[in-house]
Amino acid sequence: MIALQVEGLGFAYGDRQALQDVSFAATAGRFTALLGPNGAGKSTLIALLTRLYDLQQGEICVTGFSLRSHPREALRRLGVVFQQSTLDLDLSVEQN
Repeated sequence: MIALQVEGLGFAYGDRQALQDVSFAATAGRFTALLGPNGAGKSTLIALLTRLYDLQQGEICVTGFSLRSHPREALRRLGVVFQQSTLDLDLSVEQN
């Protein structure tokens, strides 16, 4: 089963192209690594997967649900642990 499908992903910061025609699939129950040098677009890709950035080109599907047309269903099936804490200690668990 394909857990994550990325097709033709493209993203630019103004005139600077960060991702161009990125496509891959990650299979459920298997480890998938995202490796690359600084500036390769890894952080941009994660920001797109988590909807911190809006999709500009391409499609992302999580267990068959499009992040563009069914974002709630797609994100409901996605778990992310960020490297640095993003919690606001002044907010409740639900608010965070």
